[in-house]
Amino acid sequence: MHRVLVLDMMDRVLVLDMMEGAIDVDWRDFFPYLKWIPNKSFEINIQQKHFRRMALMNALIKDQMKRIDSGEQVNCYLDYMLIEAKTLTKEQLAMLLWKTIIETSYATLVTTEWVMFQLAKDPTPQDRLYHEKEKEVRKYSPAPLVPLRYVHEDTQIGGYYIPAGSEITVNIYGCNMDNKHWDNPEEWNPERFIDEKYDPLDLHKTMAFGSGKGRVQVLQRQC
Repeated sequence: MHRVLVLDMMDRVLVLDMMEGAIDVDWRDFFPYLKWIPNKSFEINIQQKHFRRMALMNALIKDQMKRIDSGEQVNCYLDYMLIEAKTLTKEQLAMLLWKTIIETSYATLVTTEWVMFQLAKDPTPQDRLYHEKEKEVRKYSPAPLVPLRYVHEDTQIGGYYIPAGSEITVNIYGCNMDNKHWDNPEEWNPERFIDEKYDPLDLHKTMAFGSGKGRVQVLQRQC
């Protein structure tokens, strides 16, 4: 029972709290000229979430360091970082470990839920998908919008001028569901990528979750 409670607490602090914080809205973002007005409840809420996350991550790291000092065999990602990454600060170590936890929990959970929903709604492809179970396909992204990014200096992207001080976001859902580039984008149809017409790596047409050096190829598949 104690173990279950501990796991539930870890899920709340490391995953759920962070996802809630990512979608929390500060009303001052919609009225930049009112930035000078305090929004203590929003700021305190975010600070508390960050404090709980760092406290829990540091506790986990400390516990693992005790295991290593006692002579236990190195057998996990954190063990390797603690031994090899001597130049990392405690905060950097905590954030790297937290990133690994959240990217392998929430995203995988949401992806799996949507796949199961689509299969339950249309059982026809179940046999085919059973034989291709090592492949991951999905229609709904765990992150439909990229969190706001702040522009620090004037820049131009794709012919568009973006002045310093702007806040921008990327509509991933809109990119993936654009009927100018995709036939019947709302239809769950993984076979579309058999056609050379559709290249899942064409970033001008699709914004696959996890693109970049750290992407997981099996999660790159879009339907």
